[in-house]
Amino acid sequence: MTRRILTAEDIEQLEAGCRLVVDDQTTLTGPARDVARRRGIELVEGGGPQSAADAVDAVLEAQGGRSAVGASGGAAAAGPGGIIIVTAVGVNRPGVMAELTSAIGQLGGDIQDVSQRITGGYFNAILVVDIARSGQTFTAFRDALKALSEPSDYVVTVIDERVFTAMHRLG
Repeated sequence: MTRRILTAEDIEQLEAGCRLVVDDQTTLTGPARDVARRRGIELVEGGGPQSAADAVDAVLEAQGGRSAVGASGGAAAAGPGGIIIVTAVGVNRPGVMAELTSAIGQLGGDIQDVSQRITGGYFNAILVVDIARSGQTFTAFRDALKALSEPSDYVVTVIDERVFTAMHRLG
């Protein structure tokens, strides 16, 4: 089952003083918890499946907005994803970036940005990939790219952009 991610922005969309039931498949970021506390939103953890997602979706739908839960791939397995961050680290050799970018292309991903550095015989690559039009869910895309690590001399990590942003936000 795919985990959902609720960020501070998602919690900001909820009515102050409401009650939010958070199921076992939903992760609240630290800033999301802070916003909930500040706005007097009661967080009840361990609720039924999709309860947190349904609450945020209902608020956004009523406001005419799109769902923030699942909009970037990590939240819903049923629909196509959004922006993901792909990192690869390993022994440098000819063709390693070609393997990675070919796999992304075969999956229908659109590479938006690439940063690569070679240090002491090891490469480090960070790719920003749009998977919204790939027809792939975040989970399917992640699993396919992580499979490159299995027979190889490098490790691939895939993270939803919303999680990455929440992890690196100050304040």
